[in-house]
Amino acid sequence: MSLRENLLGKAASALRPHEPIVLAGDASVGDAIRVMQEHHAGCVFVVEQGRPIGVFTERDVLKRVMASRLSGDTPLADVMTRNPRAIGQDWTVANVIHAMHAGGFRHMPLVDEAGNLTGVVSIKRVVEFLVDHFPSAVFNLPPTPDQSLSTREGA
Repeated sequence: MSLRENLLGKAASALRPHEPIVLAGDASVGDAIRVMQEHHAGCVFVVEQGRPIGVFTERDVLKRVMASRLSGDTPLADVMTRNPRAIGQDWTVANVIHAMHAGGFRHMPLVDEAGNLTGVVSIKRVVEFLVDHFPSAVFNLPPTPDQSLSTREGA
């Protein structure tokens, strides 16, 4: 399939969503940061009855916690982004990319028809999806855009 066909024809699941990391709203910011580090994750979600009611991201650590010099004991509910915009399982890859770009999101929750959290789509997975369509163009780029190679690299 062409890139266009894949963007418009494939569902969000083609982006290989991550398993979401879920914490309670009364968990501390310190706990959230530790869990994010342990799982090499960029965000954690707070859910209520299976539905995402908040997201806490790396950006929140910098902009809300560090910038305000908040304690690691601060409850997650005090600094999370409430009611995060979610992706439906029937969304196309093109819809997901548009929503992430328009909202400036690096992570978005994937929900089922009932609104229950089922996964997380990251910008990294979007880039991987796109790279799969242009592997030779992407993997043969010189180390920096303004640098050109005088000889072929490798074997």
